[in-house]
Amino acid sequence: MNEDGWPAGDPRRFFDAPIDQEHLRESSPNIYRRAVWIAAGLVLGCGLVALGAWAIVDGRWWSMLTGVVGVLTGVGLLIGGVLSGNAVRPYRGGQLIPGLVVEQADATVQILVLGDTSRDPAAAPAFAYRLITFRARERTTFVPGQWVPCVMHGFIAPGRSARWWSFEASPITWATADPDVIERARAAIPAVEWQQLLAGAERAAEVRRRWTRLLRIPYAELPESLRRPPSRLGVPVEWQADGRAKFVGSVADSPDNTDKMELPDIADTHA
Repeated sequence: MNEDGWPAGDPRRFFDAPIDQEHLRESSPNIYRRAVWIAAGLVLGCGLVALGAWAIVDGRWWSMLTGVVGVLTGVGLLIGGVLSGNAVRPYRGGQLIPGLVVEQADATVQILVLGDTSRDPAAAPAFAYRLITFRARERTTFVPGQWVPCVMHGFIAPGRSARWWSFEASPITWATADPDVIERARAAIPAVEWQQLLAGAERAAEVRRRWTRLLRIPYAELPESLRRPPSRLGVPVEWQADGRAKFVGSVADSPDNTDKMELPDIADTHA
């Protein structure tokens, strides 16, 4: 698993607004997640290292083998706890994607997001729905039907995979309460992606049943503007007969394709 590839989306959509540190501490559940990882790393890691050292001293071959495994596992947990991503990390270069609150029960919130999982900028996009679940902190508001711009992060895939197997997403409302920043983030996401996400709201139950909480969208079901976007990595492209993109310009030449869109209430679509 790794996160060393670059998503094939448009880098102009990367979140680059100032992060309100105090607001982030009060609103993001990732603050607690990091604390849990660090605690688990320290407690379990130190315990396994100590147990492994004792087993190695014992001298018997199976005991020594168990001890080596214990030491390595313990050190891995320690390193993982220390290096676990903090709440700020997703917003440092995270690409903006559309999100829609589909369920809210007590403090548990589920947001359906739409992201391009392609890792090859010359290949066609590979859009997928992903269901993100978290426990909302106090002073935050998430209600079904609410449109929420998010940042895409936490990519998982083996090194040679052409597509990400999974990814995470975090609402930008955790990073800032500035309505102007939130509106600019919403406007940076192409209207066609918001529309595709709205179409996927009816499939939220299907996504929820999958253990990966990810549902890939068949290429044929995407509109032409998502199958063959006018730019990749912010650079204009021409699509060839073999389905590959040919770069024909630079970032400066790329048109702004973020059409203004009035976001409907999800309840209105079922009226």
